[in-house]
Amino acid sequence: MRNIWITVSYEGSAYAGFQRQQNALTVQEVLEKVLQRLTGQRTVLYFVARTDAGVHAWGQECTFHTESSIPGSRFRMAMNTLLPPDIRVRVSRDMPLSFSVRKQNRGKTYVYLLTERHSPSPFLRRYTWACGLDFDIHNMKACAAVLEGTHDFTSLRGHNSVTSDPVRTINRIQIVPGEEIWRIYVTGSGFLYHMVRNMAGLLADAGRGLLDPKQLQTILEARDRTKLGPTAPAEGLCLLHVYFEEITEITVNQAEEEPVFPWNPGKTKRS
Repeated sequence: MRNIWITVSYEGSAYAGFQRQQNALTVQEVLEKVLQRLTGQRTVLYFVARTDAGVHAWGQECTFHTESSIPGSRFRMAMNTLLPPDIRVRVSRDMPLSFSVRKQNRGKTYVYLLTERHSPSPFLRRYTWACGLDFDIHNMKACAAVLEGTHDFTSLRGHNSVTSDPVRTINRIQIVPGEEIWRIYVTGSGFLYHMVRNMAGLLADAGRGLLDPKQLQTILEARDRTKLGPTAPAEGLCLLHVYFEEITEITVNQAEEEPVFPWNPGKTKRS
């Protein structure tokens, strides 16, 4: 038995999320069917992040066990030959059986795209939340500072989420304004269901002047999701990077500066 680690990118518009479901097409199902065709065996894919319907990923990390003789590095090419064009395996490699992407990752960086425009470019409509109002960058950054650190994020937990410890640590939030696209980078050790999309929604409210740092602190302390505004749309969100090394300023900068359009334009001067 072998343990294969793959890094997967996907454009999530056509899928009901990553995790397999009974009555809807998901990215996991597509990948597992391709692996079954290649190996002749049913394969269970283990993964880091259960992204929602319509959410995208540049760096979803997965492992699977196989008795196939295909070299680990060749699974990338073999799978991409059979996968639809909106799902790509970026890297594949052999790992010890003890390796687990779930247990050994240190955290993740997500990026959320939004725009001040009412009608963004049609080429960006699947990836950007069109807010239609000018943003106050200073108030957004002040509210982002409230979210950084270790907090009980019950107020940012999505409805119908699986019960889990609501205490999470957010290492850094970066807000990068742009003429066409604003980018919100959120890095943390772990996230609750809809937590990043709720962060994007409240930061957009801060940009509109509907929320200030003191009000946000009160919302966090209330531990009540109903005190927060609406969840940001799924299409703006992308899982950018999963960390298997220590989360530091250097490693986060590297994740945020890897050129992956439209999610990352590359190295950008930050205000």
